[in-house]
This record gives sequence, C-alpha cells and structure tokens, in this order.
Amino acid sequence: MNGSMLKTEIYKIFSKRVIWISMAVFLTLYLVLKLQFWDNVSIRYTLEPMRPQLTEAVENPAFHEFVRKSSYNCSTEEMRAFVPEPVYEYIEQYRGNERIYRSLNSDLAGILNNYFERIDQREAFIQELAQKVSGSGGTALDRAKARLLQAYRETPVPIELNLEDSANNFIDVNHAALFPGLIMLLVIAGLAGIYSDEYTSGTQSALLTSRQGRRGVFLSKAIAAGIFVTGVVLVTEAFFMVVTAVCYRVPSSTVSAASTYGLSLTLYGGSVYGFCLRQVLGTLLAGLTLGSIVMCISVFSKSALIPFFAAGAYYGGTAIYANSVPFPRYLSSLWSLPGEWSLFMLQTQFELVEAGRYTSIFGLLVPTLATNAVFNLLLMAACLGICYWGYTGKQVRG
Repeated sequence: MNGSMLKTEIYKIFSKRVIWISMAVFLTLYLVLKLQFWDNVSIRYTLEPMRPQLTEAVENPAFHEFVRKSSYNCSTEEMRAFVPEPVYEYIEQYRGNERIYRSLNSDLAGILNNYFERIDQREAFIQELAQKVSGSGGTALDRAKARLLQAYRETPVPIELNLEDSANNFIDVNHAALFPGLIMLLVIAGLAGIYSDEYTSGTQSALLTSRQGRRGVFLSKAIAAGIFVTGVVLVTEAFFMVVTAVCYRVPSSTVSAASTYGLSLTLYGGSVYGFCLRQVLGTLLAGLTLGSIVMCISVFSKSALIPFFAAGAYYGGTAIYANSVPFPRYLSSLWSLPGEWSLFMLQTQFELVEAGRYTSIFGLLVPTLATNAVFNLLLMAACLGICYWGYTGKQVRG
C-alpha cells in the first residue's frame, strides 16, 4: 500500500454522487422535521430561571410525602403550600399570554410530580430487588440480581430537576429508530460496491496483479472505508446535534442522564452530554462494524446490490427484532441476545442501560452493553479477516 493507492480508493468512495445526494436529502428531512418545534412555547419558556427556588422546595420531606399521598397528581394550586411564591410570581408575569401561562403551569405540576415519582420508583425497584435477592440461590440469574443490588447501593445516581425539554431531546437524537438507520444506510450505500465495482468496471485483474500486491489493495480499501464511515458518522451526528441545539435550545444546566425520561433506573451516573457522546461513539463502532460486513460480502459478489441488500437486511432485521422482543430484567436470555447485541442497540444504548442488566458469558456476568461492544468488535475483526482471505485468494482471469 502507498499514499497514491490510498488516495485513489478514498476518491472512489467519496466521488459517488448518490451518497452525497442521499445525505443532503436525509439531513434536510431532519431539519424540516425539527424546525417545526422552533417556536414551541414549552421550549422557549421554561422554569429554569426558578431552579434555585424549586430545588429548595423539593428538598422538603413534607412536600415529597404530600405528593406521594396524592398519587403524584398534585395540581399547581395544591403545591402552593410548599413551592416558594417567587415561582408563582414568575409564572404570573405571563398571564397576558394564555399559551405561555398555561404551559408554565402545566410544566410546574408535571415536573414536580414526575420528579418525586421517579425517585420513589427507583427506591421501590431497589427494595423489590433486595427482597428477591434475600431468597435467591446460586443460578446466573440469582447472581445477577445480587450483583445489581450491590451496584445500586454502591453507585448513587443523582436524579435532578429536569426543567427543560432540551436534555430529553439530545438523548433522543440517536434513540429514534429513523435517523440512526439513515446513517447506516449511507454507510451501506457508500461501501456496497467497494469490491464488486472493480469486477463491473473490469479493473479487478489489474488490481490483483498490482505491484503493491493484494495485501496493499486490501489495506487501502479497508483504511479508505474506515475514513468514509468515520466522516459520515461525525458529519451527520454533528448536524443532528446542532439542529437539536437550535430547535430545542442547549440545556441551561447539565443534568444527569438519569434525570431524563426513561432512565430513572439506570446505573449510569453521567450527564446528558456524556451519554450523548457514548451514543456517538457507539454509532461510530456500529458503522465500522457494518462497513466490514459490507466489505466481506462485496468481496465475493459481482454486483453491488448483493452486499447492499444483505447488509441492509442484517441491520434492519436485528433492529426490528430489538424493538419487538421484550428484554428480560436483570439477565439476558438466548432469545433477547440477537436484539441486545444488534448494531441499533449499540447506537441508541437506551434500552441496555435503562436499568441494570447483565449477560452471562460462560458463567461470568458482564454488563450487556459491554458484551454488545465486544461482540461487534469481534464481528468486525472476523469480517475483515474473511474479506482479506477472500480477496488475497482470488484467481486472476485474463
């Protein structure tokens, strides 16, 4: 392999107009869908300026007990005995605008009710787990429950007041099925013909007899594919995040991921931004893995359509399975693993960390998200190995 060969392979991939046209269409679609929330009242007007007052209010045990007894359905007026008056004065200034006034009142009741409910749900889950562990045996499931209970007790995860929708929407960028799928579609479209196009164009024999050798051609294509996948993932993810920041605003405060919807039972104690970074890195690994699958199929195909549809079927099939099969609590099963180890779950990570979950690998308990990453790393290595073996073993036909 030399620099000239690598540049040629990079040019072959990046010069495909269909990729950039498709990317432009996808990004425009995302922009159009999100811009409709640009002028949303609940996004532009929040209770964030009242964070100090509301934080002080929710630290009152009597307020917590009052909301619990109401089954987490307190109205704004019923909370007056516990919520500082400046909060109501802040809302009152918008009485002249019915939409803003109603939105802030609704947010006040909803956020505070939900805050206490999430804390109680987490505590109830831990207590339920403790009861199950107390009478457990020595099976993998029993050991998973005991280990989870220890993790919940030793790893405190803060649940904070989430006063804005922006934090929820940043996490949702890679949770919604459509847009992670579009990124992978671009990867498949760009690499489907990486080997089969050489056969179609009649340049396969020349490459196989190149002075750089078959190993050099393989390395050039593999590195070029890696650069392409990295570029596609980072550009699309950056665009998604910028549009989300513009439409939903950047969170005024860095709340924990556990403070967003659906993650009150998570063992992940990091911030929303940290969780988003994990999703981007997961998408990058998913893209590189899928790219290696495409290359592996392409090296044995004379048409780019075969790797395109085969890789698409693998990604789409496992994603649909992951969204259709209920994941068991505590410990993965043979039925859930195809979904839990899917590339889509590596991108979103949401369902894998919404509550503690382990996978038993020959009796060793490993966090399911970690087993997903290891599985896909091994799959990528296997596909690249098969691709190398398949390409270097090709016969030249003159």
